[in-house]
Amino acid sequence: MLFKIMRWTQVKIHEVMHDLDLLDMWRLQHPFEKRYSWRVPNRKQSRLDYFMITSDIEAFVISSDIGISYRSDQSPILINLKFSSQIRGKGTWKFNNSLLKETEFIEKVKGNIKTVIKEYESDPSIDIEIDDEQFSISYQLLWDMIKMKVRGSAISFSSFRKKEQNNKEKELFYKIPL
Repeated sequence: MLFKIMRWTQVKIHEVMHDLDLLDMWRLQHPFEKRYSWRVPNRKQSRLDYFMITSDIEAFVISSDIGISYRSDQSPILINLKFSSQIRGKGTWKFNNSLLKETEFIEKVKGNIKTVIKEYESDPSIDIEIDDEQFSISYQLLWDMIKMKVRGSAISFSSFRKKEQNNKEKELFYKIPL
């Protein structure tokens, strides 16, 4: 048959879905329902279409449905998502570039980097150049640890500077005769 899905193609589709961690939301929400997404006038119909999503967004899916086809042999597969129910954080943190003009901050960051490197050296007794060093953690994790330390330093340094500026502003305000 021309329109019948061959068993090997179905197996391959499921294999790819498994490898890429994809889910067919309609079939997952309606496992025993027989609704068709493809029809032709001579009464042939099939469940051809997949609506694949990653398992990461499965929690956001409210409902799924197969719509009514209009001037087509294909019916749309509809998915309703709701993202707003999840608790959101403050957003992404952005580095304040003006801190790079502060020599005190730069020295603090250099110290943080040296501390992290020393902490994760595989053998600190060997005195070798930084290019050749071996670490007890992966380079990606080392980089993430350095970024975490720099971020913490930037936040604390910025809040300290902000408090200093606020105090100076208050002092100047009180010095102004009213």
